[in-house]
Amino acid sequence: MDDIVFIGDWIKERELGKGSFGTVVLWKHKKTDEKLAIKTCQWGDELSEKHRARWTKEVEMLQGCRNPNIVGTKDLPPEFVKGLERANPSGLPILCMEYCSGGDLRQVLNKPESCAGLKEQQIRQILSDLRCAMHFLHQNKITHRDLKPENIVMHILDSVQSNVAVQGQRKVIYKLIDLGYAKEIDSNSVCASLVGTLQYLAPEIMYSKTYSNSVDFWSFGLVAFELICGKRPFLPFMAPVQWMPHVKKKAHENVCVYETFHGDIEYSNEVFPENYISKPFKALIEQWLRIALEWDPKLRGRDSPSRVTFNIPSEQKEEASKIVIFDVLEKILEKKIVNIFSVATLSKLAYEVDDATTVQMLKSKICNDTKIPTNEQILITQMNYMEPGDDECIVKYWNENIMLFLYNKTYIMKDNVEAIVPKAVQRCLEHPKAFYNYKNSQNLYKNALYLVMSQMELYDSLINGLFVRAESLKCEGKQLLLKHNSVDKNIGNLLARQEILKKMTDSGKAHITELKESNGSHLLGGFDKIFKNADDITGRIQKLQTAWSQLTVRLQSATRRSNEVITADINNFVTKHNYQAVYANAYKAFLNYKKSESANRGREVQCHDIVEICYYCLKLRNKILQEVRQQAFVLKLMDVSTEFSKIDDIVLNAADSTNKLMTDVTNLLDELTKCTWATISCVVKDAEFSNVPYSVVSFEKKDFKIGEPVSNHCIKMTNKLEDDEVLKSLIEDSMKIRQSQMNLSLKLNSQKELLKKLDFSFLKDD
Repeated sequence: MDDIVFIGDWIKERELGKGSFGTVVLWKHKKTDEKLAIKTCQWGDELSEKHRARWTKEVEMLQGCRNPNIVGTKDLPPEFVKGLERANPSGLPILCMEYCSGGDLRQVLNKPESCAGLKEQQIRQILSDLRCAMHFLHQNKITHRDLKPENIVMHILDSVQSNVAVQGQRKVIYKLIDLGYAKEIDSNSVCASLVGTLQYLAPEIMYSKTYSNSVDFWSFGLVAFELICGKRPFLPFMAPVQWMPHVKKKAHENVCVYETFHGDIEYSNEVFPENYISKPFKALIEQWLRIALEWDPKLRGRDSPSRVTFNIPSEQKEEASKIVIFDVLEKILEKKIVNIFSVATLSKLAYEVDDATTVQMLKSKICNDTKIPTNEQILITQMNYMEPGDDECIVKYWNENIMLFLYNKTYIMKDNVEAIVPKAVQRCLEHPKAFYNYKNSQNLYKNALYLVMSQMELYDSLINGLFVRAESLKCEGKQLLLKHNSVDKNIGNLLARQEILKKMTDSGKAHITELKESNGSHLLGGFDKIFKNADDITGRIQKLQTAWSQLTVRLQSATRRSNEVITADINNFVTKHNYQAVYANAYKAFLNYKKSESANRGREVQCHDIVEICYYCLKLRNKILQEVRQQAFVLKLMDVSTEFSKIDDIVLNAADSTNKLMTDVTNLLDELTKCTWATISCVVKDAEFSNVPYSVVSFEKKDFKIGEPVSNHCIKMTNKLEDDEVLKSLIEDSMKIRQSQMNLSLKLNSQKELLKKLDFSFLKDD
């Protein structure tokens, strides 16, 4: 097939893969740029009937599998039937498949940066797609029997497809390939053939004469573990015939079996600590791994209540449970986990949340882990650089691609935060001249690269946290200005009301002073208390106004400082202090080790290069943390944060004081009005109007009756007045009479008072 380069408008690009039977070649259409992966059998008549049947079965199975996570088949262009005759001597069906341009998962896992596993989001995507593919196969009673990273390929979506709502608008879809070993068996069927890649085979395929589709559960668990930790869970340095006797002894809770530095076999209930997944996801996936990696094939992948019921016969165990491996994984992947980076403690936090989880509940969990009191915590989301309210639902701010940042109100970063160093790295730093065998040296280089990468990631999160805090302070300044303007408007309304009160009290004081000096009325004493309260309120308002003016200046200054661009300062710091050189050296050392790996298998070596890199990495970490604490932009962030916190408290207090003063002013105005009218009522009641003509007395409307006089003093007129001068004269006379009556009343009252003072006791009979 090597000499066949052109078939019609199709051009051979390259060979994608070659197995023991088939060869996969990539072809590209020169006009449409369409790409096809075409698989042909490279053998001819020497193929046995068994192998011919297997090939035909794979083609039929793939053509019958319509699932987004299983590589799809396409119709073979007619020109290939004739063009590939020489390349297909067996005459077996040619398999035409969609081309997945991202390569396979083994290529991803072999990268140095994947030595300690993949990122959690990528792991979730892969497990979700694998679950979909495997569940589909098992529903159709098909067992793959060769599930491994090499048989998982990545289909890169183009710009058009990425806009489609399928697969959550992801850029990559993981697909299962190579159904060459697949067979139509289910949980109730058995098979006796030895197939598949040995390291990923379930134990019963080699130990037992028969097996069911639970062999795929075992392979699925191994692949999942390798995605998380970068290596297989069960003694990866041993051949299957060596590690299976040890794994057979494991308890149900054990998810990995490993060899210690000194060669002892250890069993663990947890995945290796060197990974990139969150604690909640780790706990959930470990529960699932216990189901997938169950040694007993009759219990594997099932809910298995019979695990603790030993009196149930083995043949009845399967009937006592049901397959749950796919449902459990689906529920795990549906869980929402909020990722938080704590700038204060330089640590990553993660919590499972749901629709009922409030921000306050999340802060309580954070307090338990970081010992930062809830009232000192500041949570900022990258969505809008705002701090969510304590009563808000945290799911509102959840996004698997976005991290929340945690700050402490009293300090930026805690002092003396210890680095988390893998045990292998700790040992090499304590014994820098030690010799390592092949297994231990490989573990050291992987853990060392993981240390450098984790410190880089921590540093990137810290810098992002400082950027986010700077942006959040800008938003906080804007929010404070809005609060300030709202309170300022209320203070303006208060001053307007206070001005009305002041005019009324000033006018009242002048009139009452004049009345007291002229008449000495005893009815005006109630106003003194009102005027005193008015003076007190005026003084309080003046103090508030003065303090508010000072606060306005402080807020303007703090807002100006928060808006000052610190991006350049942070970028300059990152340019000067970073892990790029350390990472490049660690990456290079890892690649050099991989190149000489085969030569070092049988001997012990020293690892001076990686020991030196680890030492320098931790030294650089301490230097960066010391330097960043002293940077002007960090101190500015802390100062502005503290100032905004104080200003916010003052604004809230000012708002409360303004509302209280507004209430006091309103109440005092009401009291002044009531007192004024009460005084008028008393004055009116003291006067005698029995002889006052109707023309100068005010009557209420209810006292009038149409056609009748308004008082007893009214004389019914028979003729209408014809001359206005007569009417004017009558009014003037009435006014004079009214004035005379008032003067007379005053004299009578004074005479009464004088008479009261005289002693008339001499008139009494002895």
